[in-house]
Amino acid sequence: MIRPATKTLLVVLALSFEWSVGLDSLIGRTNQAIADTLPIDELPDDREVLFSRDVAPVLKKNCVACHNSSDDEGGVNLESGEQIRTSELDDLVLPGKPESSRLFLLASHADDPVMPPEDNDVSASILTPMELALLKRWIQSGAVVDQAPSTPIKREWQPLPSSLQTVYGSSMTDDGRLSAISFGNEIRLFGAKSAQPIETLAIVEGEVTKPAHDDFVQDLHIDSTGRQIISAGYRNVKLWEMSPFESATIPAINLDDTLAIAMNASGSHFAVLSRRGELSVAEVGKDRWLWMKSFDLPDHLKTEGLKTDNPTKIRIALDNAAQQAAIQWDSAIRIVRIDRKDVETFDAANTLTSMQWIEEDHLATATDKGQVLFWKRDEEVWTKTEHNVFEQAVLAIHSASESPGRLIAMDAAGNLANWNPTDQSFEATGQLPSPAVSASLSSNGATLWISTESGALGRYNIADQSYLEIAKKDPVAAAQLANDNWQTLVTETLVAAQEKDAKQAEDDVMAEQKNLESIAKDIETKTKLRDEKQARVEEAKQAAESAAKKLAEAEQALATKESELDAAVTALGQAEKIKVSGETRLKELEAERERHQQILAKLKQDHESRKATATASQSRHDSSRATDATFAVMLSGSRILTHAANTDDASEDSWSLWAESGDWLAELPELPTDGQLIASGDRCVLIQGTNGQTQAFVARPRLWSLRQTIGATTGPSPFADRVLSIDVHPSGKLLATGGGEPSRTGEWMLWKVSDGSLIRKIPNPHGDTVFCVRFSPDGQTLATGGADQMIKLWDVESGKLIKTLEGHTHHVTSIAWNANLRELATGSADATVKVWNIETGQATRTITGFKTEVTKLVFVGRENRLGVTSGDSVFRVYRTDNGARETNTKVAGDYLYALDSDRDGSQFIVGGASGTATLIDKSGKQSLEYSLGEE
Repeated sequence: MIRPATKTLLVVLALSFEWSVGLDSLIGRTNQAIADTLPIDELPDDREVLFSRDVAPVLKKNCVACHNSSDDEGGVNLESGEQIRTSELDDLVLPGKPESSRLFLLASHADDPVMPPEDNDVSASILTPMELALLKRWIQSGAVVDQAPSTPIKREWQPLPSSLQTVYGSSMTDDGRLSAISFGNEIRLFGAKSAQPIETLAIVEGEVTKPAHDDFVQDLHIDSTGRQIISAGYRNVKLWEMSPFESATIPAINLDDTLAIAMNASGSHFAVLSRRGELSVAEVGKDRWLWMKSFDLPDHLKTEGLKTDNPTKIRIALDNAAQQAAIQWDSAIRIVRIDRKDVETFDAANTLTSMQWIEEDHLATATDKGQVLFWKRDEEVWTKTEHNVFEQAVLAIHSASESPGRLIAMDAAGNLANWNPTDQSFEATGQLPSPAVSASLSSNGATLWISTESGALGRYNIADQSYLEIAKKDPVAAAQLANDNWQTLVTETLVAAQEKDAKQAEDDVMAEQKNLESIAKDIETKTKLRDEKQARVEEAKQAAESAAKKLAEAEQALATKESELDAAVTALGQAEKIKVSGETRLKELEAERERHQQILAKLKQDHESRKATATASQSRHDSSRATDATFAVMLSGSRILTHAANTDDASEDSWSLWAESGDWLAELPELPTDGQLIASGDRCVLIQGTNGQTQAFVARPRLWSLRQTIGATTGPSPFADRVLSIDVHPSGKLLATGGGEPSRTGEWMLWKVSDGSLIRKIPNPHGDTVFCVRFSPDGQTLATGGADQMIKLWDVESGKLIKTLEGHTHHVTSIAWNANLRELATGSADATVKVWNIETGQATRTITGFKTEVTKLVFVGRENRLGVTSGDSVFRVYRTDNGARETNTKVAGDYLYALDSDRDGSQFIVGGASGTATLIDKSGKQSLEYSLGEE
């Protein structure tokens, strides 16, 4: 005998799992062996089973996806013990009787329909023998629901195995110069000129360095400046910022009293020579002088110095230990030591042009006669060795800080000579394409960086005697020009699109006006017809009155004429209603025309303004130089600091940081734009401002540091699970995040980038996990897509839902906006790409032919083209206007997950399951392959 409650459960479960058998046959078979019972482990008699610890996690993993408060299939909610105990199904759980409890019977496959069904679409698995044993013991023990711990159980995270290097996230700066790429739980920065990483983002806790995230990095965003990176992972989002320099304390320097300043090779100390003949040495980071020595100066030198228009060149060379300094003017050399009262003096005979410490008792100098002189001290006696290197003056000599014995000399014509310590001689090592104004040797002695008279920055490779010009113009000015030109092109696109809309609005008005003209003629015709019918009615009345004998016929005729008149009046009324409707429609169309004309006028005004801005940027760019006469090579040659020169407005001169590969990293707004580099070492620079103040800036060992974390891997977090997608508002001020628990209600939230504060959380925005979030190019709309197969458009300012786009049959995995703001593209696990008209909400094209799910999309610049990645390791480009495929290139990465591009769509970065990422253009040509490898 089947109890009513049992019948109810069977009915609702049969319906919820879409069983094809009828209800009668299902009930009739309950006494038969419908399914094989699953194996169940035996538990020790003293094994205590707790609901919160042993049963709830099993239900959450395999059952709650379909049986929860928002989706209680079959009327069953298994989210909590309380909801199980208060279920309307009285035999769902019978304390002490697992063999009669429907939850256990269906979970163990002792009765049908089995739970979870084999063909479920939420990836739920059948319960293991141990899980069934725990469920059974809990019911046997009375189905007691214990109080769950108030705080999450602390998880001991283990390092992600090195074999797990899947690239889920890649992001490129707008100009394509830098790419942030995730490999498993690590994040690395790459330039466009080398496959070697610039840096690995890491969490530094004292002496311990940890990867950027505990779990896989799911998504990345790097801003256009290259100074900010945002990464998404398991239950947290991290905001990273570039912080290459920090201000350091130094003693006050009176520039009016200063003859020369120099820093030692490491950048730990610097020396200042005053007009009074006082040498002061300080340690960077301290506000007092470490030691000071005085000696007599010739009278003519006391009026020279840093601020003199044509001073005698006075140089200081401070040894790396900061225990002694060599001071030179004309041909004279003075050695000032911390441990000696007297100053050591000797003469080089010829005018000195450069000076370097090689070792504690070994000094190298160069002369205007093409010589390099080595001075060695032996028991307080200095001896000199001369080497004739060039036929003209030696412009400078440079030593490698890591190997001071490695020297390179350079003359005014750009000829180079390298010191061979074996043969104790200088050997020619090529010539620069143009003379250098300034030069600096990398710490390992392999690369000579130079600036030229034209302000260009270049790099000379000593081993193969090759020269590469890195930049001619200020990169900040170049970036601003490129951005302004791009904005001009975008507004040009918007103007063209709006002109098309305005033309359509004008055509609609004209069509409606013609329609109204036609209606007016129709009304005129119908009015004449009504009048004719009215006249005939009058005639019929008269005929009826004068012809009594034909009364019956006349009355019939009258009725007929009156009926025709009624029809004519009705037709006229309908025509007049149509006219009124048409007039209303005309007013609406005229208002729409006016709206489009106003938008078009505003866009044209913006376009002209952007063109003017771009013209100004072009002027600044053309007048700029990549670097002034000085620059610094720092941190073993991994960073190069330059100060641009601008002939139009020196106040706009910017500081820039470069990687060893020659990739421009970023502008440095923290350094004074009106400053001048007056001394540098491997980890510090001294910058003198026009206000006379001298500041020290110390290079941090790591370029990027963690600024803030939103959420936590363990413990309280605003995120229920992995944050799968992030996007930053065009203003750079807002951050959108998407995610949620799998098979549960999705989540998207809006955050303030500056401080990580939550602005808005939309309740139940999707019926399942949110996989993608993307701001429109104008920042007014946010598009989200999720596992519920929906695409939703939200008003950013209010958070209100604008419309929902429906059409995909599986998860929506990616969203891309066309720059024209009228088109949206979406990719899906149903192996299709759909192109949508934003205004109508209808799909205008569906692109098919993919072998597996589409993972990422990005529009190609301003074009009606889409870059597409999918699980078949192929990068494709499609036209959105006709669906034609233009690029089909197989790239490394296996199952591809990551895709981004520069703003004009000339370069793309793709990556996938194999742990590699590839730089590729829209034609499919591959240029660089990035991997975790060795840093």
